[in-house]
Amino acid sequence: MSPQIATVLDVLISALILLIFIEVIVANFLAFGRGLSPYHPIVRTLRQIVNPILDPFRRLLPPSRTGGWDFSPMLVMILLYLLRNVLSRLH
Repeated sequence: MSPQIATVLDVLISALILLIFIEVIVANFLAFGRGLSPYHPIVRTLRQIVNPILDPFRRLLPPSRTGGWDFSPMLVMILLYLLRNVLSRLH
């Protein structure tokens, strides 16, 4: 793998991890009614990017089976960190 491709993939994975982290924060603000609207364009865009990645993990481990906790962001971020680590070793 060329170093340029590895760098681009690393940046994309890092950006996705950051977006998932921001989604977790936004979800907590929405859950506790901190004046943030789920219909705000930034929130909707963020969820359009992040939810297609999180939804398969939510189906595997739904919050209804984990006491209301959504572990999908944590699982996806761990997998992305592992993928980034594997890709960094390849180049």
